[in-house]
Amino acid sequence: MSPETHGSQGSESDPGLKLAVVIPALNEAANVGAVVAAIPRRMPHVRQVEVIVVDDGSTDGTAVVARAAGADHVERHRRPRGLVGAFRTGVDAALASGADIVVHLDGDGQHDPAYIPRLVAPILLGEADVVVGVRPLAEATEISPVRRRGNQIGSWVFRRLVKMPISDATSGYRAFSREALLRLSVISEYTYTLETLIRSARMRLAVKEVTVPALARASGESRMTRSVARYVGHTGGQAFRTMLHANPLTFFARGALAMTLLSAALTCWFLFGYQSGGLHLPALLAALLTFVLAVGLFVSGLIADGITTSHRLLEEVLYHSRRVEYDLRHAAETPFDASDPVSLERTAQAGSV
Repeated sequence: MSPETHGSQGSESDPGLKLAVVIPALNEAANVGAVVAAIPRRMPHVRQVEVIVVDDGSTDGTAVVARAAGADHVERHRRPRGLVGAFRTGVDAALASGADIVVHLDGDGQHDPAYIPRLVAPILLGEADVVVGVRPLAEATEISPVRRRGNQIGSWVFRRLVKMPISDATSGYRAFSREALLRLSVISEYTYTLETLIRSARMRLAVKEVTVPALARASGESRMTRSVARYVGHTGGQAFRTMLHANPLTFFARGALAMTLLSAALTCWFLFGYQSGGLHLPALLAALLTFVLAVGLFVSGLIADGITTSHRLLEEVLYHSRRVEYDLRHAAETPFDASDPVSLERTAQAGSV
């Protein structure tokens, strides 16, 4: 089955946007060439497609194979930095090249590049900032039953907690607008998938999903999900920390309220026992302990909330510095044309800095 494409190539009145396709790869010489070669180079309302392969310290000639297959640019790490490190390197290279939209897909061949036009369509139409290519998990026979069921349960929990209608939250096949990438900062070290969605929800970015069937690996095995227990532990821990950082006061306040209610119940138990002639000293000590815990949790929540506020201010500063850097770079690289509104806007922005 081939994805549908509609419309025509950009015209002079509609020059289209620049699309960068970022492919992280670690020892994927057997697969990355086919992935690069399959990327569509022409699609509606896109003037240029640039393929960027991030060789994350491969030792099997992945970079050579990628260049031979037609990759426009290869970023190479001397040592493996992990998926998040490769994601950051690829995004930085894409933004430096002037990309308006960035698509991220794995180099192992499990993401079909033919569906890139479908993935970027909501961004081109102005309907989304982030698009997730979700797998039909109920029909995904290329995934083991344990992984498939785990993804379904994890995505259900994620939807309930984040209130984001994404049916496959761990899918790495994604499209980002330039504005979304300038705003999003990934601080995790294991995977970026859940963190970017949680931060997108907090920043009120528009997130949509499109169904993209997954393919079975032609060779090798997934390094991320080689151990399901390890993968769940790492991703679950990172998701919890990200959500806690997003709204710590709510979390700590609920804990403080629970301890306060427990302390009140223990105090009533002590008073009832005291009136009956018994001392019930353990109840009194437990009431004091839970009250101290309630105060400690509430104060911790206030401190964490202050840190989160500072973090959000730093995110705004980082966004504006990225924005200024991007505008200055491309204002210098783009010839000035008085009849071009884009040139006039970039010149005005650069002059206001």
